[in-house]
Amino acid sequence: LRAVVITESLTGGALPEAFSGLEDRRYAHLLDEQTPIEIIELTVPANRAPALALELAAVLKPRLFYAHLLDGERMLVAFPHTVVAIRRGDAATIAHAQAVGSLFGIPDEQMRFAEMFDTDHPDAPAQPEATTR
Repeated sequence: LRAVVITESLTGGALPEAFSGLEDRRYAHLLDEQTPIEIIELTVPANRAPALALELAAVLKPRLFYAHLLDGERMLVAFPHTVVAIRRGDAATIAHAQAVGSLFGIPDEQMRFAEMFDTDHPDAPAQPEATTR
């Protein structure tokens, strides 16, 4: 699965040790076209995805952020101390994830989970240029 994490969402500013060696790239992005953030992309083995989603949930700041891990058919969304599973095209699980995200103050326009299966950042006017690490 591919994991997408915002550096600024992490309480210590760094990924947990369990993510060592999985990072693919980092790049700058404008959240809602106005707030500069850094995106970390990682490749996560499918058999480790649930445990790593829980690791992310444990280190996310308590408000305004989430991280996600996805492949073509499923997405694990890590909110602070919570993980929600979404299946592509499943409106009920998407609505559930959005309801959970709202508990953490995340705006609806930042939780366009259905679109995220096909577009990394549906809120962005254009895809960012990446730097490989």
